[in-house]
Amino acid sequence: MAQIDEQGRAIRQVVPLEGMRKVIAERMTFSKHEYPQGTGQVHLEVSRVMQFRKELLEQKGIKVSFGDLYVKAAACALEENMALNASRQNGQIIYYEDININVLASFNGVLMEPVLEHVDRKDIEEVSAELKKTYEYLKKGKLMRIKLEGGTFSVSNMGGSLIDSQQPFLSPPQGAIMGINRNRRVPVFGEDDAIVPANLTTFALTIDHGLCDGSEVTSFFTSLDKVLQDPWTWMYHKRPAPGED
Repeated sequence: MAQIDEQGRAIRQVVPLEGMRKVIAERMTFSKHEYPQGTGQVHLEVSRVMQFRKELLEQKGIKVSFGDLYVKAAACALEENMALNASRQNGQIIYYEDININVLASFNGVLMEPVLEHVDRKDIEEVSAELKKTYEYLKKGKLMRIKLEGGTFSVSNMGGSLIDSQQPFLSPPQGAIMGINRNRRVPVFGEDDAIVPANLTTFALTIDHGLCDGSEVTSFFTSLDKVLQDPWTWMYHKRPAPGED
């Protein structure tokens, strides 16, 4: 006979909140309560990114995912908005020189946040190869080979789903996280009010308002759009390491 709760609902199963699920619940609760968060969103044209991806496959035989491209694009945008490459902890704001990106990924029902180090110093081919290797390790449960600490910024990619909009939670103590949603082909007004097709992806940026303000969100999206409109340049851009410039 099914168990009934105090409101008369039949209960299918009761399981303890433990393990990774408990850790995630505690971290997200801490994130929401301790960090005043604000999220901005923008629809950006990604047709040139799609063309770049196609040419890379045709000309060099290299297949990269849109997630790979957007992780690299985020690093490029951060170079011009280093106030977001920061954390707030122990009464201090810490600004980082390294751009190390946590890429949120779910494997076997568990949310993982592997870190890709020095994304700004790697081109798209290096970024893609490293992410592929990381995902293989995750699938095989080889967590000892994955770096899970030391991130300075996060990316949550839901572009492969039907999600049009998300408001990602911060990953404390980081000051910002970028969310990627699905691409949609839609009609828009072009020059002379002509209706033309466009490939639009919605990007979200959640920030810690104790660390920065909305103006940094606007600036980041402006930089991101610049990168997405010229991927042939930016996907192979490498920022010199300290002391090399």
